Amino acid sequence: MKRVLIAAGGTGGHIYPALAFAERLKQENTEAVFVGSQDRLEGQLIPNAGYRFIPLDIPNTSGSVAGKIKYLLSMAGAVRACEKLIRSYAPDACVGFGNYISVPLILAAKKCGIPTMISEQNSFAGKANVFLGRYADAVELAYERSAKDFPADKVRVLGNPQAEVCAKISADSSLLPDYGIDRTRPFVLVMMGSLGSQTLSEIIDHACLGVTDYQVLIAAGKRNPYTFSDTNKNVIVRDYVEGAKLLCLCDLAVCRAGATTLAELAAAKTPSILIPSPFVPNNHQYYNALELQDRGAAVILEEKELDADRLLAEMNRLMHDNTARKRMAEAAGTLARPDAAGDMTAWLKEICDE
Repeated sequence: MKRVLIAAGGTGGHIYPALAFAERLKQENTEAVFVGSQDRLEGQLIPNAGYRFIPLDIPNTSGSVAGKIKYLLSMAGAVRACEKLIRSYAPDACVGFGNYISVPLILAAKKCGIPTMISEQNSFAGKANVFLGRYADAVELAYERSAKDFPADKVRVLGNPQAEVCAKISADSSLLPDYGIDRTRPFVLVMMGSLGSQTLSEIIDHACLGVTDYQVLIAAGKRNPYTFSDTNKNVIVRDYVEGAKLLCLCDLAVCRAGATTLAELAAAKTPSILIPSPFVPNNHQYYNALELQDRGAAVILEEKELDADRLLAEMNRLMHDNTARKRMAEAAGTLARPDAAGDMTAWLKEICDE
């Protein structure tokens, strides 16, 4: 393969796995060219990673009924634009990583006779990918649970490409003093995303006031308006942390249940308390979290039932039980697929008859 067109956008959960896949393609001397929306996250992250990025003018599907109608009316034009891109760039294959932005590229590739693959990172498949499943030649999944939504003869469960990136990260405890963490004491890493959550931040803040015999490092999020307390010296708050690197070092993680986060937890073999975001389509973070809880790798605490006392009790229970955390870490490791990006690349070559 000389060139692959990739559609990825909307959230980091779609973009980071796509970038990990592109890095693997680069190792195979295959050029990755991305399409996406200029005014969303991909318009910044993908060019910053050094990849060619082609803006696609298509409104998203969120918001009002009028917005959805506008999206549907724009689809024919977007497909034609993607057909033009395919003729111009002559890719060997086209790959979609979910989200509405993948739809026109995969449909255009189908019309042009170009091999196609879609990748679903969540346990509950997104609507765009479910729709595209009938057109794509190959459907790559991170979790077996979502296989029911696709034609069985097209499916392989290969994992999240981001896991391959995380598997290469080695534990480096020299990072810890930079965050104010004492390397001789255990610590919990709390990550809730760049936006944070006013209600959840307050629960975490009040829970951490009761921490006495271990440390907590909270990644508050750069755009989180909540102000955390600074009265407990066992608790350190930072706007941003190098999450993937710190997951290899912490004794327990408390985090959301996005697809990329869970791939990182599995690759790092990190026991976790998962608080799925209730504000995502189809409650898919809850189903993602079930994949880890069902294997014994994590504990789910749903936000609607959560308070500070319960969160503190669960953190204390696990931090005081080394055996339980060791079992959870081993279980997390069984979910890791460190060769996911390589396996995807090999399958893509297969459908291209290479």
